[in-house]
Amino acid sequence: MHDSNICVFPLHRRRTLVESIAQALENKNGEAASAFWRCAAKKMLIQLSDVGIAPEFAAQEVGRLLHAVLDDMANRTVMHIA
Repeated sequence: MHDSNICVFPLHRRRTLVESIAQALENKNGEAASAFWRCAAKKMLIQLSDVGIAPEFAAQEVGRLLHAVLDDMANRTVMHIA
């Protein structure tokens, strides 16, 4: 039996992934943070491509992941200040 439909759990909903990237970025500044994100994003794009996700959808998914990471960082900052 061959299943041509591939279902990938959205990256931005993977709590452990979002939190681990957010924590790593919080420990970096400037170019180090940018380089870390570029490397992580590239890995995600490759993984999504490997499972058959079209490049434009993969890019959208990585973009949603970035927003989730930034939201996580912002929420953590607010909770830390409060």
